[in-house]
Amino acid sequence: MNLDRIRHLFEYHLKLNRTFWDYCVENLQWEQFLQETGISVDTIRNQFVHMMSVEERWFQGFEGPPNPGTDDPLLYDTPEKIREKWDTVEAEIRRILKDFTDEDLERTYHQNMKVWHVLSHVVNHGTAHRAQIGAMLRGFGFKPPPQDYIYYVLGRI
Repeated sequence: MNLDRIRHLFEYHLKLNRTFWDYCVENLQWEQFLQETGISVDTIRNQFVHMMSVEERWFQGFEGPPNPGTDDPLLYDTPEKIREKWDTVEAEIRRILKDFTDEDLERTYHQNMKVWHVLSHVVNHGTAHRAQIGAMLRGFGFKPPPQDYIYYVLGRI
């Protein structure tokens, strides 16, 4: 795995996070963001807060101890609060990825985990949670955006 490939995967990942967010904001009422679904962390709001918070902690871990306390969904009582925080997290992700070198990917993050393992996990984790959001959207009668990586490569998303 090299850094150019990691950065490419993160461009896909961040774009799809934004695509799913925009789709939800454009199509759902806030009450639907808060509606319990029984899927994963239960609501669309909780899904987005979980994704954002986990990514923030993983990336903070590249530079020191993670900052606990940003993962409580009740801190985000409007879509604007989520988006404001997520924009900050996304900017930090981009900054850290910009500063990485290929050699950094082989550094040990924690125990047996290399940096590239963590970065791969973050992208995979996002795919899993976007799929869960997709299932929630289908439950509300909506067709979620596509997220197939190959469609991204082909320029279809």
